[in-house]
Amino acid sequence: MTASAADDLALFDDGSQPAADKKSARALAGSSGTRRARPSSPDPARWPEPTWKSRARRTPAVPPTPDQDPEVHRIRDCIEAADPEGIRCGRAIRQALDQTYDGRRTGRWDLTQLTKAETVHIGSLIEVWLQRVFDLSDGVNTSLQVAGYDVACTWSERINGWTLDRAYSREHEVPVLVVWANEETSRFSIGVLRPGPESRGMASMDRGRPRLSQTGIDQILWIFDGAALPANILVKHPAIAMEAVLQLSGQSAVNTLFRRLQGELIPHAAVETVAQQIDSSKRIRDARRDLKNEGIVILGPLHPQPKIAAALGLPLPQAGSFVSHRLAPMKVSEVGIGAEIGGRRWRLATASDSVTTAPTLPVQGKERA
Repeated sequence: MTASAADDLALFDDGSQPAADKKSARALAGSSGTRRARPSSPDPARWPEPTWKSRARRTPAVPPTPDQDPEVHRIRDCIEAADPEGIRCGRAIRQALDQTYDGRRTGRWDLTQLTKAETVHIGSLIEVWLQRVFDLSDGVNTSLQVAGYDVACTWSERINGWTLDRAYSREHEVPVLVVWANEETSRFSIGVLRPGPESRGMASMDRGRPRLSQTGIDQILWIFDGAALPANILVKHPAIAMEAVLQLSGQSAVNTLFRRLQGELIPHAAVETVAQQIDSSKRIRDARRDLKNEGIVILGPLHPQPKIAAALGLPLPQAGSFVSHRLAPMKVSEVGIGAEIGGRRWRLATASDSVTTAPTLPVQGKERA
C-alpha cells in the first residue's frame, strides 16, 4: 500500500489502534484532535501542457454552418444567450473539479493527486453542474437536454484528449458538449460537435472508447474558447499549498495560507482544503485575530471591506474569496494609495516597513442606501 493510500484509509480509522499509535496520531492531528489528511505532492511530470485555448485547425474540416446542422447552432445559441461571458460554464467546471478534489476531507487540490477512478467521474460531475447552473432538463437518451435536444458531454484535461461514447443512433448522432480546462492557466473551452464516422479515431485506454480524431476536433463549434476559469490558487503555488496542508492544525494551516499568499485572491475552497474542517469560516475569523500582531489584515467580500481593498490597490474580493496583506500606517504628510481604517490612513507595507499591529477592520455587512 502506498503512503498516500494509507493516509486516505486513515480518514476512516475506527479508533482500534494501540495506545502508542493513538498518541502519535494525536500529535499529528494537533490540538483539534482530528487526524489531518497528508496528501502526496502534485507530480509536475503529469501536469498537462499549459494551454490557453484550442489549437489552430490541422485538417480541412470546419464546423458546420447553420444550414448544415441547425441543431448544433441552436444548442450553441441557447448556451450563449443564457451565459454571454461564460461565467456560469466556468463556475460549473470549477465546482466539478473542487468536488472531485474533495479538499476538506482529503487535503488535495491538484489533478495529479487523484486516482484514476476519481478522474473518470470528472466529466459526469461537469454534466451535473452544467445542469444545475443552467437548470437543464434530463435528456431522453442522455443526461442533458439543451434547447430541447439530447446532448452528451465529454471532458479532457488535455486540449486533444477527448473520447467519445458509442453512437446513439446510426441515422442521427447525438450532439456532444466538448469541455476542456487547464488549472495552471485558469482557462476553459466548451464547444458542441455532432460526431460522425470520421470523428472517431483509435480506441483509447479509457475503457476502449474511441478518441476524438483531429478531423472531429476541427469540426467543433466553439461556444467559449479560452474563457476565464475561476482560479485554483493552490495549483499556482504548490509549495505553499503543501506547507499549509502539512501544518499540524487547521488554524495553523489557514494562518500560513494568508501569511504566505498576501495580495492574491484566496477562494473559500482553498481555505477548506488546507483547514480540513467543517467550520472553515471560523478559521478565517480566527486568522484575522492571529495575524493582527503581524500587521496582516484579511479583507472579505462584504461591505465595506471590498472598498478598503480597492483603496489599497488590492484585488477586489468577490463572493467566497478573500485577500490579505500587511499594512503600514501613513504619515500625515504622506501621499499616495491608501485607505482610511479606524480614523487613520494605511497603505500596503513594504519590506522596509517595521511591523505594526494591524488596524481593526469595520464589521462586514450589506451596504445601506
